[in-house]
Amino acid sequence: MSKRTGRRRSATLAAVAALTLLSACGGGSGGNGKTAAKDTGVASIKTPKASGASASASAAAESGRPQIRLDTSYAETDRLWGVFWDCLRDQGVPGGHKGSQFVPDGKESDHPAAYRACLPKRPLMPPELDPATNPHYMDDYRTYIRCLNDGGLKVKALPNGGGWNYDGQSSLTQAQQDELDHDCELKAYK
Repeated sequence: MSKRTGRRRSATLAAVAALTLLSACGGGSGGNGKTAAKDTGVASIKTPKASGASASASAAAESGRPQIRLDTSYAETDRLWGVFWDCLRDQGVPGGHKGSQFVPDGKESDHPAAYRACLPKRPLMPPELDPATNPHYMDDYRTYIRCLNDGGLKVKALPNGGGWNYDGQSSLTQAQQDELDHDCELKAYK
């Protein structure tokens, strides 16, 4: 094969590859997203869509919400919840003050419009603490409860993994309990 033929073949292969990439990356809907897709002979993978309008509305509301992490300080967590609760107050949800912070009273179902309006400000809890996003949640939860008890906070786990109840008197101060709780979360939910 001469150098000339080799270059032509390389150029032809490069052009075919470029056209293939361009057609594969193209919209398929004519560019405006409103016209029906035309079969161009290029195979593509369809991405499953979320079911129903509520799923897309929910996803839109979730984006941009403040995300609390396991290592977020109590002060920052309180600040994030305070922004959300102040929004609820401004939307007319009744409540009271705990220290200098407004805390709403009642249930979300009593004021659905206010909670919907304030949803973008509602903090998301750490994904590790959500059984829906943490496949090892119950194992982590049992480790967390064991850590609390080993640290001197006598607690009994709720069977559904949704929390705990005191199981006797603890000699720990509230500050020590808070610190132990935070440390045990960090250790258990990795």
